[in-house]
Amino acid sequence: MLPAPQVVGTYWRRLAGEGGGVPRYDDVNLMDLYKVAHLISVKDVIKGGEDFAYRFWGSELRRALGFEGTGKLVSQYEPENMRARLLDTYRGIVETHEPVLRRGSMRHVYHRMDVTYEVIHVPFKAPESEEISQIMSAVEFDVPLTY
Repeated sequence: MLPAPQVVGTYWRRLAGEGGGVPRYDDVNLMDLYKVAHLISVKDVIKGGEDFAYRFWGSELRRALGFEGTGKLVSQYEPENMRARLLDTYRGIVETHEPVLRRGSMRHVYHRMDVTYEVIHVPFKAPESEEISQIMSAVEFDVPLTY
């Protein structure tokens, strides 16, 4: 099976169609992504990027990161340095309307071990406007950082 970021990136491009642009969140069917849903989160954009609220938090994220994110605000995310990076990333996506792919490593909060990851963040528009209303992210843990 393909890594979750690749599955979500391909799905997002398919929804965008040949003309490109940003697809509408109304066109998303999470059942299309059921094989990687456990690695996905979806954030609602609040007041143009002032904050972001997790509407969906996959079960593997809960296990791997040690907390349930559904209903939480990114501004409440711990640790604080991670919160600042996520807010910057998500606000950049709201501004540019462009997806972001990152690879890196992070110190696991509870296990104190470095974990490699790849993550994609893709924007979606509201049904009645051109503003970004949701951001979907998909992460894959323990990936090689070069390939």
